[in-house]
Amino acid sequence: MILALLAGGAGVFALAAISPANPLAHTVAGWEFASAQARADLVTAYDTGGWFGAWWQWMVTAVTTGDLGYSRILHEPVAEVVAGRGLNTVAATATAVVLTGVIVAVVCILLARFPGLAHNPVTSGVIGAWLAVPSFLIALLIVVGFGSQLPNPATSAPITLIPAVSFTIALAWSAMLIAAARSAAAEVWSTPWARALIGRGLPSSARVRTILPSVLSAVRSPAVIYLPVVILGEAAVEAVLSYPGLGNALVEAAAGADLPLLATVTALAAALTTGLVLLVRSLGQVREARLVGAGTAATFGISTVGVSL
Repeated sequence: MILALLAGGAGVFALAAISPANPLAHTVAGWEFASAQARADLVTAYDTGGWFGAWWQWMVTAVTTGDLGYSRILHEPVAEVVAGRGLNTVAATATAVVLTGVIVAVVCILLARFPGLAHNPVTSGVIGAWLAVPSFLIALLIVVGFGSQLPNPATSAPITLIPAVSFTIALAWSAMLIAAARSAAAEVWSTPWARALIGRGLPSSARVRTILPSVLSAVRSPAVIYLPVVILGEAAVEAVLSYPGLGNALVEAAAGADLPLLATVTALAAALTTGLVLLVRSLGQVREARLVGAGTAATFGISTVGVSL
């Protein structure tokens, strides 16, 4: 998935570099598509000589001056689109993360409190059906069921649309995490020591304190593994609900072949996803190394005590 995103981003950058919509040509074409003659004159003036030179010049210009090109569809510079709509996407995503955390935490507590819930066939069926529903379909159901109560995107402030967008994203993300939590709870409750806790009549609060850490630890890895799916799903949700975020801008840019905007948003999504996945995997490897080191030290200590005895 990561390699596919990187390859897609590189391909979009290459298309943007060789197209008449290249940001370098906007200085000649008045922020619109340049003619063939204007393009040739620009190549001669900059001595680029090919798509790689144009792409490199585009990168240097973007890094040094912040010129990311001009969005033909949204009729404003790409930098302003990213700055304005990026805040809307961050707000909706942060709210969705909080809602997802609340939903998953409540379900994990229930799985740790009630031993039979994880092995119940009804629970498995509900989670399976939940996983089969894509995020954009959830958004469509919200529009169909609560369309009259939703704010009008054309006349309302973006903040009024955040509840619907964030709730839809949270529902789609929670399904993946709850499935992992149920599997972990079923595995834990199948162990002899967990069944012994039930046989001894351990209070529900004590069962939660004992089982909950194992269930929550199983949720952390899927939360990052499914991050690319969540990012793509957010783009579809924003498009369905007409939310003015980067996800909706990505869909509009892809539909209208707005290559400067498409290249920028795709690169941002790929960089964010790759960075988060690498960060979490690095932290996981550091944690495993510490656990292995602690286990080795404990084994060495036990061996030393045995030799001394």
